[in-house]
Amino acid sequence: MKDRELIELEGFPPLSLSVRHFSLMNSLLTVFNSTEPGDPENTIAQFFLEHFENLDQLNVYDVAEECYTSRSGIRRFCQSIGFDNFSALKACAWEWRTHQKFFIGYTNHSSFKAHLSNEIGRMIASVNEQISDEDLDSLAQLIHDAGKVILLASDFSSMAVREFQQSMLFMHKIPQILTDSFGSEKSLESMGPSDLIIVISASGNYARAAQNQLSRSAACRVLITTNRDHGLRDFFDAVLQLSPENHYGERTVYAKYGITYVFDLVYNHYFEKFGKR
Repeated sequence: MKDRELIELEGFPPLSLSVRHFSLMNSLLTVFNSTEPGDPENTIAQFFLEHFENLDQLNVYDVAEECYTSRSGIRRFCQSIGFDNFSALKACAWEWRTHQKFFIGYTNHSSFKAHLSNEIGRMIASVNEQISDEDLDSLAQLIHDAGKVILLASDFSSMAVREFQQSMLFMHKIPQILTDSFGSEKSLESMGPSDLIIVISASGNYARAAQNQLSRSAACRVLITTNRDHGLRDFFDAVLQLSPENHYGERTVYAKYGITYVFDLVYNHYFEKFGKR
């Protein structure tokens, strides 16, 4: 990838990652979902998704033939989603095995319904213990006082922040969302000391990938995470810790349900403080 700082994340090979180029899988799905069937970009994205498991074995000549395009067409597609060339895209073949472990391992439990119910209950109790009402009031105040608010999250956590954005419209506050699928990185650099960036990164990996861009912003930085690494925590002005334990290298209820739960609590506190006036 172009102009990216080398970052080593837990469970990931050392890679050049950023806010907008965090996951090849997400990038391909974004193209697939946002283009019409028959569109050359849709065709190429679908081909890579269908052959993701064997991505490192693909030959550019075969890909071009199967997608009814040229080698230069494949290169242009790769560059359009942030890669220098086809070889750089193939270097992300490791994602298949990593995310396969995340998604299949998450549900691979006997009596999954009982397991999931128990895990969600434990997660809620943990969040309630880790995040006080004072913490929630403070974040609600920061959101209220900020001139501009950006919610920074990977696509894996974006559903929760999109719902929060919609709900905040009725509080006459409209946070902006920036994920690896949409939004402009330049908006981060334009933010000043009176603005607020909330980074949602359950494992801490997306927060680390975003550090390079965030370091160029003067805005207040808040992190919502389960990661307890002191180096990461010291980078942020405030941290809402979801769990007393680190959770990385696995998909957990904290990432899937915990983020939504926290934003429900934040919204409630915002409404209690400012919505009844």
